[in-house]
Amino acid sequence: MNNIKAIIFDWGGVCCAEGEPYASLELQKNLQKTPDEIQAEMKDVYCDFYRGKYTNEEFWNKVLDHFGLEETDTVNSKSLGGAYLNSYTLWQDVLDIAKQLQTKYKVGLLSDLTPIMRDHIRQSHNVAEYFSVEVYSCDKDVCVRKTDGPEIFNIIVKKLGVLPQECLFIDNSKDKIESGKRAGLNTLWFQNRGQFFKDIKIFL
Repeated sequence: MNNIKAIIFDWGGVCCAEGEPYASLELQKNLQKTPDEIQAEMKDVYCDFYRGKYTNEEFWNKVLDHFGLEETDTVNSKSLGGAYLNSYTLWQDVLDIAKQLQTKYKVGLLSDLTPIMRDHIRQSHNVAEYFSVEVYSCDKDVCVRKTDGPEIFNIIVKKLGVLPQECLFIDNSKDKIESGKRAGLNTLWFQNRGQFFKDIKIFL
């Protein structure tokens, strides 16, 4: 780990408790389904939402059309998107660590995120204060997720101006950690904040 020059954070599950796209209780009530059950039926569309192929309105129209639901005052793209944006809890202490690391390393953010959530966190949490480089799966010049292959990792490594082996990639998903390893990055699997704070100490 002595050659590390850049540290790359994931967002959901690392900088915050993960959001739930199908958080709307009205949607769950209308469908009589849990978020996991909705996700199972909408998996392909959901993944493409994260690749930036749909706007918020387009995504929810596809969900409503799939289940044969009409828009109402409480179930529409605005309310469903709003429930999603309110479904996570920020972990400011993790962001504080990212800022502290900036004194010694280049610090980037690499996240599989939807366009609506990307724009929301930038506006609500001043993400640029903590990360000098941001790369999202939904960006127009990206359009791939971490588990799609090495491309998204190559993009952020190039933007950071370092080599893959000079990066430490932090993610809460074991599958995405494995993708980072295949792309040549060092990795730290974020299992909980207590474990993370202990493991990251050697870089502070």
